[in-house]
Amino acid sequence: MQRHLEQILEDMDILRPFALQNQENNAELRSTMRRIIQHVEHLQRTPSITPAHHQSIVTLLAQLLDVEHGMLIKSQHDAGLSEQEQEQLQTHVGERQNMLQAIQQDWPALQIFLNNCQDLLGKTPATNDDLGQQVRGLEKCLREHLYQDGQLRAELNQFINALQGSIGSVLHVLDEVGEDAPELKQTQSILQHDLPDDPIEAKALLQKAREGLVQAGNKLTAASQTMHANMQQQVSQMTDLSSRLEEAEHAARKDPLTGLANRRKLAEFLSSLSDDINISFVMIDIDHFKKINDRYGHDAGDDILSELANVLNNSTRSSDMVARLGGEEFCIILPEADIKQAGVLAANLCQAVSLHRFVGGTHHIDVNISLGVSQKKDDETSATSIKRADQALYQSKKDGRNCVTLAK
Repeated sequence: MQRHLEQILEDMDILRPFALQNQENNAELRSTMRRIIQHVEHLQRTPSITPAHHQSIVTLLAQLLDVEHGMLIKSQHDAGLSEQEQEQLQTHVGERQNMLQAIQQDWPALQIFLNNCQDLLGKTPATNDDLGQQVRGLEKCLREHLYQDGQLRAELNQFINALQGSIGSVLHVLDEVGEDAPELKQTQSILQHDLPDDPIEAKALLQKAREGLVQAGNKLTAASQTMHANMQQQVSQMTDLSSRLEEAEHAARKDPLTGLANRRKLAEFLSSLSDDINISFVMIDIDHFKKINDRYGHDAGDDILSELANVLNNSTRSSDMVARLGGEEFCIILPEADIKQAGVLAANLCQAVSLHRFVGGTHHIDVNISLGVSQKKDDETSATSIKRADQALYQSKKDGRNCVTLAK
């Protein structure tokens, strides 16, 4: 559009000298006129110029050219024209004068039109400018407008290209949660093609794309809420499962009846101890436990086992490990204690159990224990040390029970 406006202005400059020289039949003049008409017709096809504005431009331009040409025709009165020719000339001049008067009448409307054009383009027109200055000002505004329009289209295309990736990501997210988004796919299809030159059509397509994005955004919000609720539920389930696993892991290391450590926990504790310290072992067995079960019942026997576990725990250090190995057999690991210290502890335990009043069910039951003590040697494993303590325990059984035997 800018190129055609510039060409029209250049052609106007070409016409002026020919009009001044009264060369009405000049071939170059006719060629220039045809070129102006072509450019004016092109303006008619430009979307930003309405038909009414185009008609005003064509009418005023034609009148201006004719009047300017007619008023500059040289006087032919001295050329010996015939009476008929003089009448035709006077008629022609009269017509041109009438056209000039019409232009003078239309001149304010033309100025208003130019001012409105500049105002529509965001340019405040100068009130003191003549018509030529106003036309040149309008031309400058059109050039700036076309330049800005080109920049806007370039930026819009960059935005659309960047938006394509986001649309693809949103479609992927919606597909992951089982949501179909045909309106977003339609928006993606619209944005994949160049926008039409017609601003009305371009606006309609962009409006349609915007509506698709809004609908997809609503679906994405709902999907996000659903995903959040599902994630919260999964986190809750995982937390509950983790707690259960932790409880199961803890239970796997505890004796369910007495709450003492079991063989697995005992082995883990032994593996955590340094080889550079003294470690002593005390093996414990309840004397005549089978008779207690047979006389008072297994529930009473369980009560005795649980109460004995409490006595052992309360009589040892926090650094010691008390474990139930099974049945009525218990083991105590004493880190940083030699066999003499362990023997003293075992004797105190033997006496404490003999003095304690055990209750099994509704019965008071006298309970005694036999104990064997060993200290781990430098050249033996923990299992060997425990075995020696167990052998010392059975020696206590042979020696009459309710006593302590130190392993050799």
